[in-house]
Amino acid sequence: MPNDLDDSPSGFSTPENLALVRQLIRPRFTHDIHDYVLEGICKAMDGFHVISVVRTGGGKTTYFSGFMVLLQEMEKLSEDHPLKHSLERFIPTNPLCIIIYPTKGLEEDMVQTFNALGIPSLAINEDTLKNARNRSIDLWALATQPQLRCLLLSPEQLASKPFNTALSIPSFYSRIVALDVDEIHLVLTWGAPGFRNSFRDIGNALMRLPRWTTLTGVTATLPEGIDTLSLMRILGLRSGSFVFTRRSNHRPELQFIFRVLRHGLQGWSFPDFDWALNGQRKTIIYCRTISLAFRLFVYLWQTSSPSNSPARRKRSRLYCSLYSDKYNKTSRDIFVNDVSCQFLITTDALKVGNDFPNVDDVINIEPEDPSDILQKGGRAGRRISNSLTTGPRCINYFTQSTMKRAKEVLKPGRDDSSIQELGPSNLEQGSQGKMTRKMARLLLSDCIDKEIDIQFANPETDPVCTCEKCSHLHPLPRSMVDCRCSKCQPEPPLPALPQKAAVSRVGNGIVLAKKLTEVEREYGLRQLSAFCRRVWDASRDISIKYLPPESLLPDCLIHSLLNEFAKLKTTADLVPCVNGFLKGNEVPLMSELNSLQRKFNRMRIALDPNGDDVPVER
Repeated sequence: MPNDLDDSPSGFSTPENLALVRQLIRPRFTHDIHDYVLEGICKAMDGFHVISVVRTGGGKTTYFSGFMVLLQEMEKLSEDHPLKHSLERFIPTNPLCIIIYPTKGLEEDMVQTFNALGIPSLAINEDTLKNARNRSIDLWALATQPQLRCLLLSPEQLASKPFNTALSIPSFYSRIVALDVDEIHLVLTWGAPGFRNSFRDIGNALMRLPRWTTLTGVTATLPEGIDTLSLMRILGLRSGSFVFTRRSNHRPELQFIFRVLRHGLQGWSFPDFDWALNGQRKTIIYCRTISLAFRLFVYLWQTSSPSNSPARRKRSRLYCSLYSDKYNKTSRDIFVNDVSCQFLITTDALKVGNDFPNVDDVINIEPEDPSDILQKGGRAGRRISNSLTTGPRCINYFTQSTMKRAKEVLKPGRDDSSIQELGPSNLEQGSQGKMTRKMARLLLSDCIDKEIDIQFANPETDPVCTCEKCSHLHPLPRSMVDCRCSKCQPEPPLPALPQKAAVSRVGNGIVLAKKLTEVEREYGLRQLSAFCRRVWDASRDISIKYLPPESLLPDCLIHSLLNEFAKLKTTADLVPCVNGFLKGNEVPLMSELNSLQRKFNRMRIALDPNGDDVPVER
């Protein structure tokens, strides 16, 4: 991507001033700043917009914090300091940076990070606004105070009425000096129609800010070609006004593994993942839907042994958008700090921006595209443990039908116009069957890492970084390093899955006269759903209250009960048909089934005038 800028450095970007800036801001950080981050900060100080592609864990947050720290330190310099004379852009008094983060949890985490660096910061989202109202605090009034240096918002807040009102206050508007965007590639994906359209309005928001405002956007997953060009167009960045840098997003310590599922994803049994229970590797498991995440959580909880171990309850945590931010933050903290917590089962709610220090494996179930694989896989191996014999891994599972679709997509002679290059689909509605050509090429490639390099235009080698961390590293060119992906180094055969008992057909072994009619099944579904709600309402177990009522007796289990209705005569017969969350309610459930039997008898009498209302036999 050409920048159309004069190659000769000036302003803050000269070698001498780069060294002065590093010296100035280094004492504020616990680590040195990477050269490429320092260059991006100085380009922003020179008045250019900056878009940077850097690998996960490559210091993207420092683009923002380093810029704000530099502004603070500049205020302390004397007027005859060389950096003061090199300043070519306007910097207002008490400058304010606005940073856009994609998730509320990430906003609130970053507020703590920036405040710890001595940067007065405030996060505004629907949750912080609600909490503030409960305490009679006006967050938007706080946002306009001159001591605030960093305002963290979601893209939706940029289009909100309170933000527009704040922009009409001259003392607030005139202080804005930067608009920063984390995970800027989401403008193309999450910003697609029908999801979070406000991402596409970030460019319009930049046009409404003071003319001296610069935009800095960072990401690890912006593919080369049309995606990069589209992003610049949507943001409204003109040739010559911005600097674009692309470093390799390859992480040599991270192993990519592709596996094909041998068991379906529709039920409550997931034996493909039993291997993870046999070890102690910290693992994040990404699911396409909340439903799948919950069912997998239940399976791992029930399968963990020993069943009476106090640690069993802590071994797995569920993280999704249905839970409060407080609960999700607790889950993140437990996963990081409690050795008993091995699994964090989640959705896209935890896809970006979380810097976990201790993730050994990422399991990615049916990832949507190559960016999805890189983003989620990037959570693993941020800090490598020398105690592990196997390094960090990103293990991706695909169904047989997904592999077949990939072959169809790349079939010779297929019309490219029929292949849909996707934004995010509504995964909760079960959107399936769509695949990009890029994803198909990655699935069928001979080498996962090589195909990723091609799609993201990764350079063979990056310019040498001279920071304290990198100065002693001498990475070999990629062509001299053996690839560890599962295509180049196939895994040994996986253990055979346990033999599954033959699944009974509906009413198997039940005489025709005792099978439920469709009308009876529909009535039974309604009544058992209502029973499930009553049990949930009456429960005093706090952990149950964090789950939706349907989790006690999901529709699939209700259908199992109705399928085997005539066979259910005692509470012992219920065991195969219920999950652990309904434990202790077998007797009330049996009573409900007896009531249903009496109702069905009366329904049959109404249909058959010669029938008898026979006694219940259970």
